[in-house]
Amino acid sequence: MLSILRQRATLLSQTLAPDGGGGFSESWQAVAAVWIKIAPLGVTEIAAADARQARVRHRIVLRARADLAAGMRLATLDRSFAIRAVLAGDAGNPLVTLLCEELP
Repeated sequence: MLSILRQRATLLSQTLAPDGGGGFSESWQAVAAVWIKIAPLGVTEIAAADARQARVRHRIVLRARADLAAGMRLATLDRSFAIRAVLAGDAGNPLVTLLCEELP
């Protein structure tokens, strides 16, 4: 079952630091290197004021971890994904499914 996880990715967590002007600067820190399987789910087109944008959605499977949460990111060598939802697996299942959106 775990042999389906064939692509390497880095799990990232957001860090906010005060910028000195009353706001915050955002950075992403590596949490762990993980093996994943990516499957496309579809594309949603959004009409903006002057252009159309496409949001590509994916299902990503990886080994279950206690520290996974919506709002984190996954990065491969050439792609980045925002984790929108973490779907709990069945009891005893070592895998978890993430619903993600590919970042531009």
